[in-house]
Amino acid sequence: MFRVCALLFFALCLSACATTPGDEPAPVTSRTPDRTLPFPGDIVDVPVAGIGAAMGPIAPEPDLDRPDPFDGLSGWANADLQPALHAFRRSCAVFAKRADARALIKAKPAYGTYADWASVCDAADHATHARPFFESLFTPASLSAETGLLTGYYEPEVEVRTEPDSVHSEPILTLPGNPATRKLPRARLNARSAPVIAYGRPIEVFFLHIQGSGRLHFPDGRTTRVGYAGNNGKPYTSIGRVLIERGELTRDNSGKRNIEAWMDAAGPDATRALMNENRRYIFFAERDIEAGEGPIGAMQVPLTAMGSVAVDPAHKPYGVPVWLDTRLPRHARDYKGAVTSLLVVTQDTGSAIKGDLRGDLFFGAGSDAGAKAGVMKHRVRWTVLLPHGLATRLQEPQA
Repeated sequence: MFRVCALLFFALCLSACATTPGDEPAPVTSRTPDRTLPFPGDIVDVPVAGIGAAMGPIAPEPDLDRPDPFDGLSGWANADLQPALHAFRRSCAVFAKRADARALIKAKPAYGTYADWASVCDAADHATHARPFFESLFTPASLSAETGLLTGYYEPEVEVRTEPDSVHSEPILTLPGNPATRKLPRARLNARSAPVIAYGRPIEVFFLHIQGSGRLHFPDGRTTRVGYAGNNGKPYTSIGRVLIERGELTRDNSGKRNIEAWMDAAGPDATRALMNENRRYIFFAERDIEAGEGPIGAMQVPLTAMGSVAVDPAHKPYGVPVWLDTRLPRHARDYKGAVTSLLVVTQDTGSAIKGDLRGDLFFGAGSDAGAKAGVMKHRVRWTVLLPHGLATRLQEPQA
């Protein structure tokens, strides 16, 4: 699936959650064990200001609380809800394959069974306008008065060649047929280890590994998508952190652009040696691309830009609409962001996405999406949209 999203809060930093603005993401895992998070520095060390700062500490494991009216949701009246409707339709295609009596998530009965969602899914197939669809069939239910952490991820685009040259020298490998080869460290994997999909610039292929999915652009205009196919089981090491420890870079200047400049100055041999410090290696498979389609998330549906969010499936089921009160970057290096609310659907996960209040927003594909995703680190308040029948049960006395 997609690289979509799990932080190991050590990618560029020397402490787990305190980092400085940079461009090297932390490794992330989703349905398959390696999808990764933000494009610039794993989690940037910027104040969580505005809406997040006023909301208090992150709470540990809340559950669905009371139903709320839509007019109680800040920003609801002016929000663009179409991406969420598009994403929800995709979720419903998966719901239709599940047994009616099966719970969306056993640990959280408030989310009900797939039968409880059948009528709203039927209506979604015929809905043309998102606002009346959600307002007429759903009730907002507060997840918690506390806030969690929302980061971002994206799908990179990489210029590649079919044959290696002096610039595009790094192979993008498929999964080796030999099980022993699959377990080799990065330093021992090369173009002879498995069939090669394409060759790219070493730094770009390295960050493709971190994201776990991307679009490859060939000189003849052909574009293909590659998705995660497996990894070699080795631990992840941040090359930015390696350069910091060597004294080659500083914590304030250890992002992707800084690392790339170091590689250009150091030359191919030193670049190769640095990359080999990260023994973790990701193998890829080619995927079909349809116009407007995002990469496949853990729910096994294409992700929707600004309409899909990665969550912890132990705490929140896939396929559910959620309203997020947070801040979003307006451009690259906008670490403060603007107070924003948006409706998204839970469709992906990641190894560092843990707990009921942790999320990772999919920004889309390309450099602009990557620049915004990389500076996304803000508090978020969650509100779940439940079909009316389920929301009514929240008000019933517990036996």
